[in-house]
Amino acid sequence: MIFRWSRRPAVALTALPVVLLALVGCASSEAAPSTGGGASSSTSAAGGGLLPAAEGATQYPLVLDTWAGQTELTERPERVAVIGFSPNLDALQALGATPVYTMGEETDWPWRDQGWLASIETVDTATREDPISFEAIAASDPDLIVAVNYVADEADFARLASIAPVLENAEQVRGDQISWQQTQRMVGEALDLSAASEQVISDAEAAVARTAAEHPELAGKTLTAATDYSDTGIAYYTVAGGTAERVVTQLGFAPNPRAQAFVDEPSVSDERLGELDADVLVVFYLDDAVRRAREATPLFQAVPAVADGRYVSIATGEPGSELTWVMRRGASALSLPWAVDVLADRASEVVTS
Repeated sequence: MIFRWSRRPAVALTALPVVLLALVGCASSEAAPSTGGGASSSTSAAGGGLLPAAEGATQYPLVLDTWAGQTELTERPERVAVIGFSPNLDALQALGATPVYTMGEETDWPWRDQGWLASIETVDTATREDPISFEAIAASDPDLIVAVNYVADEADFARLASIAPVLENAEQVRGDQISWQQTQRMVGEALDLSAASEQVISDAEAAVARTAAEHPELAGKTLTAATDYSDTGIAYYTVAGGTAERVVTQLGFAPNPRAQAFVDEPSVSDERLGELDADVLVVFYLDDAVRRAREATPLFQAVPAVADGRYVSIATGEPGSELTWVMRRGASALSLPWAVDVLADRASEVVTS
């Protein structure tokens, strides 16, 4: 079934099935879920000038196919709410489109335009650790909710869909398999900015190519990136076919044959630490104490890349520590040009030393 909305008002309740009406009733009678302190607002020009001029390519009504069903944009959206991971917000910033709602957790990144951020009407204090802030989202009066690669629960999707059409993936995918280009294209089509999105993608890919050209010493080398989560151990990030591997191969690195072994299970047990080996090994740490503990273990010291000085360590809060997020779930047209510059510089230090 397809649910249809008019742009004003944002929600046409008569068009929704009984199950969604029931969910709306629950939402109105429940206390607001914990959002880590509630929504905070910043002053902006409400209503007008939120999106660049339409290109006239997207045909509305536009059916949005999602893993949880179909929703439909009857007209070009004017007020966009963004939830989930940073690439969703990045996709709008890259287009010069201003949402009316976003989550504060996804705002403080090196590639974030703080002036643009300040123009967003509502920056919620909710984080991904909190329940979705349905009431705050509804209060922002959106006519589209961008939630790509974020909503995992059918009931949550239904509550969001009772507020406005939801832009989500057609199939649920693992975080290490996300295509940032697809996210950008989905947002571009929904906002009738497909040509602008293609230009954004092209510019980002060109920036990565320029960085690769500036670092020929990395061409053909292998790289392993991993994160030490202390209690749960090391997670292998550059799994074969994943987002992180695509990033490093675009930078000129060769695929690491060892990466295939971690596709189904990225955890690296102590017995398998030797499989972290590569021409360059990059390990991210939660803090310096976790790093010191790992580096003190004989098994880790015996990894050839560590023993030979081809090892880069980065702890949370240190310059470049945001790399771990970009390589995990944060790749976008905005984050990648920043990330590959940092990664290439750090990798070059150990390759040429």
